[in-house]
Amino acid sequence: METIKVEDIGREIIKPSATTPNDLRTLQFSIMDHFMPPVYTVAFLFYTKDDLISREQTSHKLKTSLSETMTKFYPFAGRINGVTVDCNDEGAVFVDAHVDNCPLSAFLRSPDSETLQQLLPLDAEATPTWPLLLVKATYFQCGGMAIGICISHKLADAASLSTFIQVWAATTRGESDSVAGPEFDATKLFPQANEAFTLPVEDQAGKRKSVTKRFVFVPSKLEELRKRAASADAVPQPTRVQSVTSLIWRCVVAASPDTTLKKVLAQPANLRPKIPSLLSENLIGNLMFSTITLNGKCEVEIVEVVKELRKRAEELAHLIQDEEGSSITIGSKLVGQMMNNYSKLISEPHVPHCVTSWCKLPLYKACFGWGSPIWVAGNVAPALDNVTVLIDSNDGQGIEAWVTLYQEDMSLFEQSTELLAFASLNPSVLI
Repeated sequence: METIKVEDIGREIIKPSATTPNDLRTLQFSIMDHFMPPVYTVAFLFYTKDDLISREQTSHKLKTSLSETMTKFYPFAGRINGVTVDCNDEGAVFVDAHVDNCPLSAFLRSPDSETLQQLLPLDAEATPTWPLLLVKATYFQCGGMAIGICISHKLADAASLSTFIQVWAATTRGESDSVAGPEFDATKLFPQANEAFTLPVEDQAGKRKSVTKRFVFVPSKLEELRKRAASADAVPQPTRVQSVTSLIWRCVVAASPDTTLKKVLAQPANLRPKIPSLLSENLIGNLMFSTITLNGKCEVEIVEVVKELRKRAEELAHLIQDEEGSSITIGSKLVGQMMNNYSKLISEPHVPHCVTSWCKLPLYKACFGWGSPIWVAGNVAPALDNVTVLIDSNDGQGIEAWVTLYQEDMSLFEQSTELLAFASLNPSVLI
């Protein structure tokens, strides 16, 4: 594929359409928000041509509806100030761009990570404190378009990003009343953040280069993998995510050249559906907890990993059970467990790998008025080392895995015959 050339043609600051009330001017971070790295949670939404609306009309509708949406998501228009957000209506960044040397269909034949980054609105002016929300609408020569969305991870996990997209899309369609608005109260679960307490920052000097690659598991191969991962005594019917996570973890361990370091698998879990009586689906923030699986071996078996993942899930379920149903009590228990896990990890050298699932998030329902997206991708930006993001394929049955590894590890990982027996490396997006 010819290298695409994305040209920015306009950049605006979009402010909320109504002033944020004085009693909502400060948002307190939870301790989990505070611990998030200074990166953006990002999504890419791709749409085919709509002959009934011009580029100019599309851009105008997106900007107008974004302004209206930010009156509900007012912290996204603010600025981070220590462990709070100053909800000062400073605004979000909106960039218009076009691609004139490549139709969308050609781009989707081989959508690599580096090319995707051109569809994000990040630039040298972005800082960890502002802007907290950036959007880029890129128009292809064929009439198709891509919307790249970035929200500070301090404010939004993947579920929060999805909620924002659904509300924004409904507002663009003129149906804002059809979706529930957001709730900004992450401290109802986790304790408030304290500036005096921080986690060590990784030294970037001499850091090894990482690369991100896309691996696609089609439904038929997923079924084969689930049978391979099943165990009659413990987990007879592993989920799609458990099965893919286990295979990726096995191949990551095999691709790591240093056998002296312990390997650690982290798996963040969205807590909203696990405590529905206390947490609404529209609660914005980092409402998650990472289970930890330690591995001291040079080789791991898929069946055994699935068993461990099920065990960690059961331990989490037990941890969040509380006789009095107090969210504060549950949150304190989770933070305590998190600190215990962290103490274990810093006690001796280890190599972590995080597998996070965006599967079942309704990103493919993001209709702004010109149809549903034909393809969706997601990750964080800048990319974090040793992270895999799992997201539904556009058929709703398969899974796409965006794997980020050190370059030398990836060269071994992407050649794994076991991995490639179930997954394809960056195949064309079928539309």
